[in-house]
Amino acid sequence: MLFPGASSFPRPRVLAALSLIAFLAFTRPIAARAGAQIVNSNGSVQVQQGQSPELKGVPGTPYPLSEGDRVRTGPAAAAVILLGDGSKVELGADSDFLIEVSTPGLTRIFLKVGLLRSWVKKLAMREFSVRTPTVVASVRGTEFRVQTQFDGRTAVDLFDGLLNVRDNRGRDFTLQPGERIEADFMGALSGPQKAELRRTAPPASTLQENARREVGLDMKKEEVLEAAARELKLAEYQQGKAMIDVNGYRVRLEQYILRPQPDQFKLVVLNERADRFDYFYYMGTFNKTLPTDLSLALRQLGGQLDSAPEYWLTGFETGRSNTRDSIREAALGGHSVDLNANGDVGDDVTAFFDPAADRYVDATGRAVFQTIFDKYGFYVNGTLKYGWTGANLQAYANRNWSVNTDPITGAALGANLPIQSVTSTFPDPNRIHQNIYESYDDGTFVSWDNYIIDDEGKQAGIGDFAGVTTGSAFKQRLLGWNYEQVVTATEFQGRKIDLVVAPRIMIQVGLIP
Repeated sequence: MLFPGASSFPRPRVLAALSLIAFLAFTRPIAARAGAQIVNSNGSVQVQQGQSPELKGVPGTPYPLSEGDRVRTGPAAAAVILLGDGSKVELGADSDFLIEVSTPGLTRIFLKVGLLRSWVKKLAMREFSVRTPTVVASVRGTEFRVQTQFDGRTAVDLFDGLLNVRDNRGRDFTLQPGERIEADFMGALSGPQKAELRRTAPPASTLQENARREVGLDMKKEEVLEAAARELKLAEYQQGKAMIDVNGYRVRLEQYILRPQPDQFKLVVLNERADRFDYFYYMGTFNKTLPTDLSLALRQLGGQLDSAPEYWLTGFETGRSNTRDSIREAALGGHSVDLNANGDVGDDVTAFFDPAADRYVDATGRAVFQTIFDKYGFYVNGTLKYGWTGANLQAYANRNWSVNTDPITGAALGANLPIQSVTSTFPDPNRIHQNIYESYDDGTFVSWDNYIIDDEGKQAGIGDFAGVTTGSAFKQRLLGWNYEQVVTATEFQGRKIDLVVAPRIMIQVGLIP
């Protein structure tokens, strides 16, 4: 949804239909905690936590890791791991990685097989080492790469700093920048040698290329544009134009929709201005393979009257970023529930938009099926602000609000979450401008300003949508307008995320039915 919390806030009648765009504001990201975390993943990435015998797929990022956790990447997969001290490890395809020790003074990781590249923070009084079946590389402040074969043969490349490498026979060698050292399957090092080392990116079958293949958070502008160029080749719908935003700045808008997997769809929105770059993505996973005509499934996102829909979301992830700050939300465990028969009168639906009738109809006493998610988390700059959990929830009134654990991963948090309160106002009685203000008892806030503007940046007035708030007439009128959302937060330190979205593409695919 572009408008956050759409189902939670009452609106004037002129905004009721606009809440359909709120699918863009399923607005709330995934957790980070002090310590190691997977901050980016691509392809099949699995984690085995501590002594657990199970390997589980990573549902979203950031994904917290602890001592004893094992990370495995599949073919053509990659993962970026940020350690508690700010050091970074990039894992390539077909890699098996274990965090042996992670404390303020010592980090020790084990690479059983595969490829990793490390950037180690220059911190005094701290040891960082990478162990393989045949060698141990110990470092303080450097950039290096380790590749281990299934038989234990290992190659270590040093790009910057100094690196000590010890083999299984206890022999030590110190590498200088631009040197490589190799160990055979018995663990015997051959001695450092000068090598032609590429610093720009590992081979395309591994790391950087894989980790940046899809648009996601924690990406620089150039990385977003490169990933978008690849995704555009697979896009089924796309749109682009230049326009003026609500503050009078020219913005180049690009947006497209594709299906990353047979049961998924992804919407990406790119905004480029002279002095800033903002982007948004929404990826939803459905209960089954999507039809050839995506609109058949996307039109059911809002639910269905009288009978359960054929398609519903089992999970979703959204991300917003200005390439420095981010807002992310994630939800899991989606299932279809008849809200008018779940025992909670507070969520009963009395009016429901019927696409066949092209208008809202009386739903009193009728079944109204919509999706409820068992797990949900909302994150600002990687930190969980709030979330909930449940087991086959039949009503959100029964959800368990997260207090000191991450709702998506179940990881313990360092402190209890703050208490949130929300207000929704319309600052100008003559213009369509909604402000949603979330305040927290730790003194922080998140503020959302939502506008409807034309291509010249003029705000829509209440009269511009008078008498056409639903159905085909509303969609026709909406084609001449755009949505803009400006998000500020305490964590942004005066910065903002400023996104413009054109509704045409969402009308085409049924996201606005």
